[in-house]
Amino acid sequence: MASVLFLVGSTYGNAQQAAEDAADLLVKSGHSASVNDRAELDDLVLSDADVVVICTATIGEGDIPDNLLSLYEDVFDQRPRLDHINYGLIALGDSSYEEFAGAGYLFKNLMQTLGAKAVLPMLVIDAIETPDPEEAVAEWVALLENTFDELA
Repeated sequence: MASVLFLVGSTYGNAQQAAEDAADLLVKSGHSASVNDRAELDDLVLSDADVVVICTATIGEGDIPDNLLSLYEDVFDQRPRLDHINYGLIALGDSSYEEFAGAGYLFKNLMQTLGAKAVLPMLVIDAIETPDPEEAVAEWVALLENTFDELA
């Protein structure tokens, strides 16, 4: 069974709920999953999880929520190699804003630059089209579970 760590950036609770829903689905399938909404650099760099999933909302002008911003800044500033990290991204946003899902794209670019390996394409959830992201998250989790054999 696989282990998954969710690092969450949320302001109004939607990304937090999406991560918790995903973690619950994984646990029900027999995997281990944990959710961290106050992640620090070592939580990412020293993670021994099979997959690290960054689940983030976007605030303001494409910005990362405060509770995940320090992680992003520390990783950006220190530039640790992340070749050992398999990751996924869930980005929540509102397409009526110009920088739709901007926080997710910031993390995607950073993770790729530092050598982390994406296990799936980023799941982008638009609040206008998907007011309740539970179904989209469930479909993405099913795809994620299909990658676990390849990671072993």
